[in-house]
Amino acid sequence: MQDKNKGNSKSNQSKLWMEAALLKLMETENYQEITIQEITDYAGLSRRTFYRNYSSKEDILEGCFYKIWSEYRFLVLQQKDISLPNIARVFFTGMQKYTGFLFVINRHRLLPLFLTRIDELLPSAFEEVKGKDMSFSKESLQYALAFSTGGFFRILILWLNDNAQKSPDEMAGILEDFIYICNYPDNTKGKL
Repeated sequence: MQDKNKGNSKSNQSKLWMEAALLKLMETENYQEITIQEITDYAGLSRRTFYRNYSSKEDILEGCFYKIWSEYRFLVLQQKDISLPNIARVFFTGMQKYTGFLFVINRHRLLPLFLTRIDELLPSAFEEVKGKDMSFSKESLQYALAFSTGGFFRILILWLNDNAQKSPDEMAGILEDFIYICNYPDNTKGKL
């Protein structure tokens, strides 16, 4: 995502209007069919204003996502308990605040767009939380973070498809069960 006109209050207001316009249009239209002209018309802005701030409509969604990511990262950095269940609690607490946005994005099957962005952002955040001096190879950490990201996104999609009915504490409990399930002794080895 390009960060055009960052810090310009008029530009920031225009961005908020375009975000709101795109999300409103996505409530009734197919995302792929929404045009830049529709977004700017709905926002009451010109195409020139759009292109001063964005390169594409995906940039609008990335801006929304980046706000969510920044808040989540801030919450994680404040945690003393960085166990997987607690991180899940923090994650779903953060996601609850944005369920309206997430429901719309999920309905259009656009959540996977953010996986690549998370793959870019997560390593530095992980280092801040866990430290740089871990005794695992860079490759092992890369695979572990990819596994974690994919898992959290699939769980997020399931949670949204269930109308986000489970609380963050319930989701933390599910992740606790997940850890137990993954570590459960395999008594079936050698048996077919």
